Amino acid sequence: MSENTVYTLAKTLQKTDGLEKDFSQLLSSLRDTIEKEYLLKIRSAANTEKAFAVEHPPREVTLLRAMSAFMDENGKQQIDRMTKSLLFLHTMQHIQRGVADFSAGNLLEARSAEGGAPEDLPSPQSAQMAGLLLTLALADQF
Repeated sequence: MSENTVYTLAKTLQKTDGLEKDFSQLLSSLRDTIEKEYLLKIRSAANTEKAFAVEHPPREVTLLRAMSAFMDENGKQQIDRMTKSLLFLHTMQHIQRGVADFSAGNLLEARSAEGGAPEDLPSPQSAQMAGLLLTLALADQF
């Protein structure tokens, strides 16, 4: 007698225990891949931008920090909040300049920084998306 393939397949499809486990593993794997391939890189780039802003603050931040020494505790807290806000704005301006330069076709810096061929450069839309993702990541850090 021949095997009834419809019966065998229907029996397999009826068992959902394995399917739930497989979907759980698939989602976990997808979550891990997204974390490693995208989110870690976005956070790392955001940390680099923040570090640059902290190392090279605008004059206003330097002035506020100097004034902080002459303030009471409440004044120091207010100056600290203002300093963080100014550093955030300064970082956003730096990112926007990078996106604008890239979108305007000023690709010399991008090529020299990466050492890649012109055809390897990302599109201006990708640069805009990178700027947006950096902004979102930095909003949580300041």
